[in-house]
Amino acid sequence: MDYLFQNATVLTMCDERPVLQNGFVGVTGGKIVFVGEAAPQEPATRTLNCEGKFLLPGLVNAHAHTAMCVMRGYADDYTLQTWLYEKVFPVEARLDEQAIVAGAQLGFAEMLRTGTTSASDMYFREPAVAALALECGMRVSLSNAVLALDPASYDPEKDRAIAETRALIRDFHGAGNGRIRADAAIHAEYTSNSPVWRYVTDLALAHGLVMHVHVSETKREHEECLARRGVTPTRALYDAGVFEARVLAAHGVWLTEEDMELFAQSHASVAHCPVSNLKLGSGIARVAEMKRLGVNVALGTDGCCSNNTHNLFEEIKLAALLQKGVSGDPTCLSAYDALKMATVGGAKAQGRENEIGKIQEGFDADLILIDTNTPTLRPVYDPISTTVYSASGEDVCLTMVQGKILYENGQFTTIDVEKAIYEVEQYAVPLVRGCATKD
Repeated sequence: MDYLFQNATVLTMCDERPVLQNGFVGVTGGKIVFVGEAAPQEPATRTLNCEGKFLLPGLVNAHAHTAMCVMRGYADDYTLQTWLYEKVFPVEARLDEQAIVAGAQLGFAEMLRTGTTSASDMYFREPAVAALALECGMRVSLSNAVLALDPASYDPEKDRAIAETRALIRDFHGAGNGRIRADAAIHAEYTSNSPVWRYVTDLALAHGLVMHVHVSETKREHEECLARRGVTPTRALYDAGVFEARVLAAHGVWLTEEDMELFAQSHASVAHCPVSNLKLGSGIARVAEMKRLGVNVALGTDGCCSNNTHNLFEEIKLAALLQKGVSGDPTCLSAYDALKMATVGGAKAQGRENEIGKIQEGFDADLILIDTNTPTLRPVYDPISTTVYSASGEDVCLTMVQGKILYENGQFTTIDVEKAIYEVEQYAVPLVRGCATKD
């Protein structure tokens, strides 16, 4: 046995046994091979005494634009349309591969530091980001979203997004013992059209890829689609066959009940991004209703330009509190439900429900430790409530992906954080500001 976590409060996220007190979890060859209340017979190369600590599955960030951390704080307090078209798109036109890889490296470090072990990342230059993730140990599902703002001139064979998707499939899909995956992606209903959706859907179906797409993020987006097409964005995408693939839809703030039923029938997932949605004034997704109707809901941070952190613990707490606040019912979304969205729900959204999201024998050893030996987390009456309502990413003291420790007690084992910060600030930031000088 490679590692043995002993005397841990184990949050298994298995409904039949959600919490295991003073538990033991063994890891061999990147897999969880033992979960129990008594020590296994097999000795371990390293034993970690977890007294006073919670052991959880690694968190899943189901919607991120990771490299956008180079724009952290650059464009705050704008509406989505102004933010996107006047601030973000002009900056992104200036970003090159070096800047994006620098941003992704810093973003992955932040995720690992705060307990996220798997991310569904939608951005560009993704083959280079895949190589980075493979090197640093992060688990990722990567996509470059297709935009076709001028349908008359759009040629998929000349689209960089399609070319990158094909390169991801060819060179990285399934790499790292399955850590790296390619996703297909459509940016949104309002930035493309049905022939493009069919093309990307066929690509997803041919290779068994998840389909990542923004859906009904704002009221304006939703209502303009109704005016233009006579149906909601969900219905338009559904009628075009997009939901034949395994859909992961970001936001879903303005989904109708009929939309939610289409999601449930299609076994599609919604990545709820409460911090970003509030910051951009987009609204509050009706998550409790989605779950009641059988929709799988995961959590995402979105990009750091519309959130400012990749700290998924913020999303977990806020997701629970918002549903209670808007409904007036404090029971409508429990702490356990909120934590499941960041673990089990995220794994399902990524198509990894049989790999990660639970502490269960046979699953990959994507694990995090929370140190409760701090004034902010004591006393502990209910470990799950403490995790959701009191803990933060700063309380994570160890992060493991596929049985490899990537972060422990302030130290990263695969990422040079000082170098990552330097590269972002010295190379990417001047590009963001538009004042870079190139040789």
